[in-house]
Amino acid sequence: MFQAGTFWDHVQELRGRLIKSLIGLAAGVGIAFWQWERLWSWIIYPITSQHLKVSFIATSPMETMMTSFKMSLIAGIILAFPWLVWQLWSFLAPGLYVRERRLFLGTFVAAVAMFIAGAAFCYFAVLPAGLAFLATYMQGSVTQSWKQAEFTAFIIQFMLAFGLIFELPVATFVLGRLRLLTPRGMWGFFRLAVVIIFIAAAVLTPGPDPVSQLMMAIPLCLLYVLSIGVCALAQRKEE
Repeated sequence: MFQAGTFWDHVQELRGRLIKSLIGLAAGVGIAFWQWERLWSWIIYPITSQHLKVSFIATSPMETMMTSFKMSLIAGIILAFPWLVWQLWSFLAPGLYVRERRLFLGTFVAAVAMFIAGAAFCYFAVLPAGLAFLATYMQGSVTQSWKQAEFTAFIIQFMLAFGLIFELPVATFVLGRLRLLTPRGMWGFFRLAVVIIFIAAAVLTPGPDPVSQLMMAIPLCLLYVLSIGVCALAQRKEE
């Protein structure tokens, strides 16, 4: 049981951290909106770098403005993310043991690194191949004019999906430490996991092309195998 003074001290601390988090988030969104045209050029880079014949259109008066707001919000969250995590860590750290702090920090760093790796793999490898297929499909017969808002959502959702998929080894490490997963159980589930992975790749990839589906499914299969080793390492360290 917390004493009254101690409880309100925690409430005041939480309130201060939330205010600082909102200020940092607002600053990140403001900076992103200031540079939203650069964000747009970065989003269409997989198209422009390959000189694909695609034009982007806005089908309503507010589409470009709303798209810039959405891009700025997402980019602002990404920019402010380290500051937000620091505020969360500063609030939680005093109540954790040293071992728990190390596990939290290690897991957080690994999660951020794997998310960035997944998003980068999508941006530099998967998207160029998938977009090239889609932009040149029935080339000469159909003029490729894509809606700006839909294309932006397409890119963001695809990169988020790959970023989350690459979190599999990190999640496996945590579950392995908690004894909720075992390497033997993951090996026994491998064949069914491959089937699920290819079904998920077919659902998550926005385009019908087999190239992007394979480029999502194959890395995920490799990540599953890697996760088995990570699970074994996690339980060995625990022992």
